[in-house]
Amino acid sequence: MVTAPKIEAVWNPDGAFLDVMNLPHREEIRMSDPIGTPAAPEGVLALDHVVVGASDPEVTVAFFVALGLEVLERRTIDAAEAAELYALDTATAEVVLGVKSADAAGAGGVRVVTTPLAQVDRGDFFRGGHAIDFYTTDITESVAVSKRAGAVVGPIADYTFGPVHLTQAQAVGPDGVDVVFVGIDHRLPSVLDTEPTRLHSEVHSVVASIDDFDAETTFWTEVAGLELKSRFPIDVPAVSEFMMLPRHAPVKMSVMTGPQAAPPRFELLAYDDADGRLTPSRPLTAGAIAPVFLVDGLDAFVARVSAGGASAGTVVAAAEGRTCWLRSPGGVDVLVRERHS
Repeated sequence: MVTAPKIEAVWNPDGAFLDVMNLPHREEIRMSDPIGTPAAPEGVLALDHVVVGASDPEVTVAFFVALGLEVLERRTIDAAEAAELYALDTATAEVVLGVKSADAAGAGGVRVVTTPLAQVDRGDFFRGGHAIDFYTTDITESVAVSKRAGAVVGPIADYTFGPVHLTQAQAVGPDGVDVVFVGIDHRLPSVLDTEPTRLHSEVHSVVASIDDFDAETTFWTEVAGLELKSRFPIDVPAVSEFMMLPRHAPVKMSVMTGPQAAPPRFELLAYDDADGRLTPSRPLTAGAIAPVFLVDGLDAFVARVSAGGASAGTVVAAAEGRTCWLRSPGGVDVLVRERHS
């Protein structure tokens, strides 16, 4: 087990690191203080699930079923919706997976969308949609299950980070989709709270890699309206090893949530000293991932984030409600869907 170096962060009772770097009067900080968290704008934003592009959807579906998700629904996507949301030139199909026993069926799920576009060679330090994270109750079994499902799995990282102990492993699934398993002794809310015998949670978080860490975090909190739960540096060689990087690469991360920190969460990752190219998720290529958010008042939200530097497409009447594609200032492609009243 590796012990990480001392970090400038504190741990709060709900299991999140709070960055206290450069904050004045550190001795006055209380765990209940909303450190660095602005009031959410009108129309609460929350991450709901993640889209995964698939060259062979049944192979990708089988992989996520092996991790504990269940098929909830199968649909066709007409050509107009496929063109606007995924920049595909033909109609396609999707399979929605989730945890049926979760409080909100489908939340924390995976939407597998068939794409004719081949997997992109992203390189080791790529920017864009990065990984899908699941909590695990047994990291060794997570590795075994992933290998049986055909994934390539890196080494298990076993380390102490501040006051918590973590185990992590990364599985590279169909079309190169990256899945990270997280074993931790302080979890944010998940289905494991009510079903502790499960191996995996629903999707715990979706991670995007970006260049300008501060600017992108500010966009998602002060403009889009997510709550900043934590931000912290990670300079731990074991983390680079489990990510299967060619060398050690320190990173910074921020964790953002919707109301009550319900799953899934949204995380940003920035490398300190490793250049990489942006690999967009639109057009949707095989193995690409795109977070899907829910918001009240889609039109007002799109106007607000567009004024804040995002690029937005046209709102379409998708099967599950009015939906819009947008790209953040840092190049992260996402879908935003209007919440049903």
